[in-house]
Amino acid sequence: MKNGMISSGFRMGMATLLAVGLLASVGCSTNDGSITPVVANDTATPPAANPTGTGETKTVAIDNTVGATIALADGAAITVPAGALPAGVDSITITSSTDAAPAEYSVVSPVYVFGPEGTVFVKPVSIAFPVTAADTSDLTVLWSRQRSDGFDMFPTTFTPVDGKPGQYVAAADVTHFSSGMVGHKYATDPHPSTDPYAK
Repeated sequence: MKNGMISSGFRMGMATLLAVGLLASVGCSTNDGSITPVVANDTATPPAANPTGTGETKTVAIDNTVGATIALADGAAITVPAGALPAGVDSITITSSTDAAPAEYSVVSPVYVFGPEGTVFVKPVSIAFPVTAADTSDLTVLWSRQRSDGFDMFPTTFTPVDGKPGQYVAAADVTHFSSGMVGHKYATDPHPSTDPYAK
């Protein structure tokens, strides 16, 4: 009889432990009787880091009476039309930066740095960046300002690459040099310009 009582008590104790364990794994009861889920591990995926470039750099001497196109191996390029260079500038440098874009911007391309830094052109030059994206409707070229640390959104055209679904060439016209990339359009500027006329 004692053995039966011990066995019965043991079974009841185990059942209680299992019930408590099950309740803990599902959630906890609140004062109003509802169940609050208990999350053991936060498995939320952190936002993807902005991409970085290869470090490739290219400098090309340009005859200002003719103009030229300079391209990196990944397809990033700049086209300088005849007569666009200001006095004292006779070569252009383009670099695929190994530094990622500022975290405040969500981008889909590396940052490309152009020089001579601060060059202001006599007429617009065209830049082109390779892009891989399922949808380009929310993307734009982001080009750094001359007089602040922010990036402005520039009118951008996206041309599909023949035979390569999801790959595009993003192109825009710019009038000065520093750096640029392709990123998501923003509703609120992460780095508002201190000069409302600055570009």
